[in-house]
Amino acid sequence: MSKTKLVLLTMFVLILGLSTIALAGEKVLNGFEKDLGGWGIPDWALEKTDHVASKAEISQDFASEGKSSIKVAANFPGDKWTGAYIETQEFFDWTPYGKISVDIYLPENVPMGLTGKFILTVGEDWQWTEMNRGVVLEPGKWTTVTADLNAGSADWRRTTCTDTFRKDIRKLGVRVESNRRPVYQGPIYIDNLRLTENVAASTLGTTTTTTTTNTITTENKNLKEEGGEE
Repeated sequence: MSKTKLVLLTMFVLILGLSTIALAGEKVLNGFEKDLGGWGIPDWALEKTDHVASKAEISQDFASEGKSSIKVAANFPGDKWTGAYIETQEFFDWTPYGKISVDIYLPENVPMGLTGKFILTVGEDWQWTEMNRGVVLEPGKWTTVTADLNAGSADWRRTTCTDTFRKDIRKLGVRVESNRRPVYQGPIYIDNLRLTENVAASTLGTTTTTTTTNTITTENKNLKEEGGEE
């Protein structure tokens, strides 16, 4: 094979690979355009003093896609761990997917220090599992929180991701946390909940790198009943 043909073949393979990666599409679970779609604050969280979300509603104040998002009213008092938690209960089969993402917005006047994470309830035993670390939320802009669902993922606390894990998701939750600081009372906006397919890795047999928009820096310490911490 001539050098020219080899170069052209290499370029074709690269283009084919990039096209396949582009086709590793996203599935939007909820853009929150019309209603909450089953999302809300569970009764147990409303009863706990360390869970500080009081209301969830659809708002057009801010949106990362479309025109609307979930607006969560929260009151973080400081001096102790507190979280604002919303969830939906539904049976999900995420076998084809390699990661889950959501966008969270804090108004510009919010002090730095709040973090966001996913929480899943999985399997027949309704096992509560949350991300090992929260993603720092930057005030005044949308922050993308992403969790890896692939086998061997280190994103989940005391949990190994497998096909069985992905096949039987019972609840999906998002929690914004203040680990003793900052103090903040006001809205949090949540939008564009989505899954990303594993097309590139399964089709090309290559390893892909996932880049998130924020550095994961804050690790929460002590697990309490219902996933709370202090």
